[in-house]
Amino acid sequence: MTDRLTSRQKWQLAIRLLLLYSPLLLYVNLPEKARTVASLLHILPILIPILLLALVLYFFWISVTDWIQHLLFRRFGDDFLLGFNWGALAVTFLISLVLSILYIQVFQQILHLIATLIFQFWPALQAKPNSSDMPAEVFTYIKRANNGFSVVIMLSAFYLTIIARSYLQLKDVQLKAEQLEKEAAISQFEALKNQLSPHFLFNSLSILTSMVHEDADLSEQYVKQLAKVYRYILEQRDQATVLLKTELDFIQSYTFLLQIRFENKFDVTLDVPADIQQQYRIAPLSLQLLVENAVKHNRMSVREPLRVHILVQDGYLWITNSLQARDQADESTGIGLNNIANRYKLLTDRAVWYGEDTGQFLVKLPLLS
Repeated sequence: MTDRLTSRQKWQLAIRLLLLYSPLLLYVNLPEKARTVASLLHILPILIPILLLALVLYFFWISVTDWIQHLLFRRFGDDFLLGFNWGALAVTFLISLVLSILYIQVFQQILHLIATLIFQFWPALQAKPNSSDMPAEVFTYIKRANNGFSVVIMLSAFYLTIIARSYLQLKDVQLKAEQLEKEAAISQFEALKNQLSPHFLFNSLSILTSMVHEDADLSEQYVKQLAKVYRYILEQRDQATVLLKTELDFIQSYTFLLQIRFENKFDVTLDVPADIQQQYRIAPLSLQLLVENAVKHNRMSVREPLRVHILVQDGYLWITNSLQARDQADESTGIGLNNIANRYKLLTDRAVWYGEDTGQFLVKLPLLS
């Protein structure tokens, strides 16, 4: 909440203060006989400069208040003046009291100057002195009432400024939430497109066609695992999280299909204890995308197979694969990894980490409770 208010916002607050307190101040200061429409029109040349003066001073004092609050928030934190504690209340009242005293002094000096100039140009507006019209006790009471109103106005200015800051902060939070929701929707859409890639389905059907006349049992297993993969995708794509065991079971089915396709060139090793699998959750389909990326960007052969290792360490699920860049590798856009990172931003404060580590490509996914 340390951002300063704009000039437009300060003028808006000043106008609100003027509209809120001007009727009360006029009611207190004007004598009974001057509260008619004719009397108000008669003294309008005096009222307009006074109201404009008050508006300008309100703007100036709100600017000072905004600056003081900016310093306090930076020094003590954003919640300092919002808490219901004696320290915050004492600071608020002390600042408002000092500002009101300065406001009274400045307002009276400028008002005296304006009145002198007005009476020089419109002598008829100057009232004849009559001590019986304004007893000393009444004058003292009105002066005390104006001083009290000045303190109330400064308190109002103080809290209106805080409210304006809070409103701006709330709008910023809402915009960030909407942006994250949009990114999550895009991430899920992109992830879904990747999971249902036509190339993967066509390759799977092509492999099945070649196997069906050679090994009926293996073909049956292949069809069952392929059905598990697509059933999982359709069932879990709208879920925020899934049990780690559920995702690992899916990866085993997906790995089976890849191993049939690449024969002895590809392998995935799962090193996750059974109790950990039942204890934690992760974002669905994130492992599949990481395995698919490893296949897409690395070469593999019988002599140099591509190995993916999935393990748990330090509260994260680690997914590593050997770096075996293709001779003509597809250019990586990083969209898939960014999608995963954006999905996890909605689920936890712990960030997804990915990059090269000792000759391996490593991705760390936070384990969710």
